[in-house]
Amino acid sequence: MKFAPRRDLWLSVTLWASVLALLACGLTPLFVGGAGIVGGMLLFLLCFTAGGFVAWLWLATCYVIGGDGLLIRTGPLSRTVPFAGISEAKTIRSVSASAATSIRRIEIRYNKYDFVHISPLDEQGFMTELKKRCPHMRTEIRRDNA
Repeated sequence: MKFAPRRDLWLSVTLWASVLALLACGLTPLFVGGAGIVGGMLLFLLCFTAGGFVAWLWLATCYVIGGDGLLIRTGPLSRTVPFAGISEAKTIRSVSASAATSIRRIEIRYNKYDFVHISPLDEQGFMTELKKRCPHMRTEIRRDNA
């Protein structure tokens, strides 16, 4: 089952402003000059590649519960957390860097010391489906996380 990510407005604005700034920087040598043809093309390619990569990370984020694990995909990057290793899932608020696109997150603890933060849009549906696959898992849903 595939779950779309929750996306905070402030993070969306920040990310897309960064992408637009990169694209503007890449186009600047075409209108202003001064970088020469080679420098201008290198800057253009670098900025458009970086902007495209950041947009790809944002647009291609999803969480898939299926098979024998939880697949966390963020653009070209992916990680599978086996159901057998998941010991706990709890709702949290955090701004740390992760595959989550919102401050409202679910922290999934697996193996002995590993954890990952994700932010599915349908938090309740995600937790229900994950609990079906991981009946041994402890869950903690904080009510102040609304």
